[in-house]
Amino acid sequence: MIPLRRATDAGALELASEHGKIAAPRRGTITWKLDAATFTPAQLAAAAAAWRARAAQEYHSLALFTQLSGQLHQLVSPLDWAGAFARMIADEVRHTDIALRMTELCGGTPADVDPAALHLPVTGKTLRAHVRATVIAAFCIGETLSGRMFRRCLRAATVPVAKGAVRAIVDDETFHGRLGWELGALLMRGDGSAACRRERDVLAGQLPEIFAHYRDMCGARRGEAWATAQREADGAPNFGTLTDAGYACAFWQGMREDVVPGLVAIGLPEASAAFAAIGGVTPSRVAAAPRRARGS
Repeated sequence: MIPLRRATDAGALELASEHGKIAAPRRGTITWKLDAATFTPAQLAAAAAAWRARAAQEYHSLALFTQLSGQLHQLVSPLDWAGAFARMIADEVRHTDIALRMTELCGGTPADVDPAALHLPVTGKTLRAHVRATVIAAFCIGETLSGRMFRRCLRAATVPVAKGAVRAIVDDETFHGRLGWELGALLMRGDGSAACRRERDVLAGQLPEIFAHYRDMCGARRGEAWATAQREADGAPNFGTLTDAGYACAFWQGMREDVVPGLVAIGLPEASAAFAAIGGVTPSRVAAAPRRARGS
């Protein structure tokens, strides 16, 4: 495991100057001030742990986006795809930097990453199949759910610096979700060949496994009925986080309201059955459930 560093340990370099331009929020500013004396050690430790975990997650996204960008080049994708990915890679640099600064501000230690876990091998019989499945999983599902979760975190945040940090991430995640659906729809068009149709069928068959992966990653194995009956977020002070139930509720609602309908619309009608296979419930059944944690 290697700790993440925000800057090269070699004094003032142009590297750090250029990084600072990328790491700055696209709109507004973050006032990096926190009066630690107004919080208990336990509150600061919990906040540091949450933002430390986010730093590692964002760095993994940075690795994924960078590798996927190179794979799109190998497929000679249109140049506007490269431009869009350049922006998203920059966004993930920003998110990692913000999360590391929040960790430091709360008194935490740098996030650690396993270099071996950053290498994502090509899966599928062709690079085209791999790229399509990765975009569907990472963007149409992952970034869509992430945007929903961060919007909830923004509503929950009461600590000013944390609210500013989450707002900067929300701006980017919302864009990533929109772009992901554009890319997913374009990739699902295929080329009309039998091979491309077979690749689509393989992807459709993988949906239950992909859905289950995100369900488990979001701590949603106990189901939506449990999640909606719990408190979505802790009260003040809140450093831009949700409870376990809050993240789980965002997963179930995001899947039902955004992800599954979207996948059906771009050519994966199997998404409905795949959602049911992991415990997804229909809108009529959800309507009767407790609504304490509802919202987008």
